[in-house]
Amino acid sequence: MPARATLLPPLWLRLSSLGALLTSLAFFSLSVRINTNHRGNAKALLSSLLVAMALCVFLTVCSLWYLRMQHQGTEQAFRDTDCEFSSIFQNVLDGILIINNEGNCIDANPAAEAILRFSGNRLIGQNIGNFLAHSEQIAEGWKVFLANENQRGRARLIAGDGTLLMVDFTVGANYLPGRHVVVLCDVTERAQAESSLTESEERFQLMANNIQEIFWMMDAETQEVTYVNRAYLALTGYTIEHLHTNPSSYRELIHPEDRIRVLSKLCEVLASGTFDEEFRFIRADGVIRWVWARGFPVRADGLTRWLVGTAHDITSRKQAELQISEHLDAAEAARAEADALRKSTLALSQNLAMDSVLDTLLRCISELVPFDKASVLFVENESELMVAREASKNLRKRIGLTLSASEDCFLQRVLLEKKATLLPNVAAEPQWRDTEPLDQVQSWLGIPLVAADRVLGILSLGANSPFVFTSEHLRLAKSLAVPAAVAIQNARVHERAEIYAAELQVRLQELQEAQNALELAETKPS
Repeated sequence: MPARATLLPPLWLRLSSLGALLTSLAFFSLSVRINTNHRGNAKALLSSLLVAMALCVFLTVCSLWYLRMQHQGTEQAFRDTDCEFSSIFQNVLDGILIINNEGNCIDANPAAEAILRFSGNRLIGQNIGNFLAHSEQIAEGWKVFLANENQRGRARLIAGDGTLLMVDFTVGANYLPGRHVVVLCDVTERAQAESSLTESEERFQLMANNIQEIFWMMDAETQEVTYVNRAYLALTGYTIEHLHTNPSSYRELIHPEDRIRVLSKLCEVLASGTFDEEFRFIRADGVIRWVWARGFPVRADGLTRWLVGTAHDITSRKQAELQISEHLDAAEAARAEADALRKSTLALSQNLAMDSVLDTLLRCISELVPFDKASVLFVENESELMVAREASKNLRKRIGLTLSASEDCFLQRVLLEKKATLLPNVAAEPQWRDTEPLDQVQSWLGIPLVAADRVLGILSLGANSPFVFTSEHLRLAKSLAVPAAVAIQNARVHERAEIYAAELQVRLQELQEAQNALELAETKPS
């Protein structure tokens, strides 16, 4: 805008005019006084007076000329200013409406015509209330506007073609008496974008606040957490405010055995581009749980600013995996046990010789039960047992040794009840007797060898240390005792069959010899 033009002459011209005027007045006063007292000098003073007055006239003319020039410059400045404001009014991108006290439009710029979808001729005379979506509020709002003189806000308008608009408005009242200005800025697209962003934020918050997984975001440089959703409280037992107070407190939740591994992987995420770890963490109540955390870096302005990801509680899955592993181990153990029992049963049935059966039995039981000494005790009669076979680290063998079962309550219990007995620590049994072949035993297993509901003997297993045998060892020994008893019964039947066959062979040989002697006697002459 041009500087405001001054209408006053320059200071030197004003001072010169004032000096000339004062000089003229002085000469005039002097001439009057001389004319009264000294008439001879009147002509000389009159000449001086005329010269002074001529100078005043000249200076006055110069001032008038200067004022005219200044007036022309001021008019030009006003024309330039009007042209500038007119150019701004016509070319500004925001709509400008000039309205009167009744709210009718008396002038509008092209931007207002474009925003309101009205041509200039149709827009002039339109009441501002015709464009409001809620025109019933215009009367009260107009009174408030006139009282407040200016107002800012956002309004929903209906354009001339029926389009719904969202505008930011600024209203200034009485910039001239009875004249008011309204400035409109079309923010429809921005309002729609803001509405979409708000809806998107609401959907995200709705999802983030109700999903079971943790959504997290942390600073890539400091690795301090900047955002987590509400699932953080349910998963860890700590409040979000606690994490905001100490953004690095999540590190203390990681189980000490997993902490170094997890934090090192987190430091490597900028290079690797991904974070995918399963680890344990400790809840606020001290419960240890498993979590699966995944994350990736996010770049902004060409730099990696954030790490974002999720964390999911996988404790149930880990427990299921552990149970499956235990079941697989149990199944594998059962398969190996079944295979061992099958091989043992096959080995026991391959040879019907008693010595071979007993040796095979002790060899097979050594693969299943960790003993220091083992004995196979055969029942001789109702109260006596005989050591039929023995496997011991002690080189002295006691095969053929007999002992009375009635003198040992544990052996008697096995024979009478036909039930296996486990003594983890014989020192805790007051009735235990340290007699051969059970001497120097600290842990003992006694398993009856039963075939056809008849006790054939006892499989005795001993360890030199207490608490060696467990219920699992007892179960395995019982499993092997069943085919072993059958093999022993078959070996006994086989031995009896061999004895009967040998006796039959002797009888047949005797009969053959008698028949040969009879035939020889018949062939001799009488």
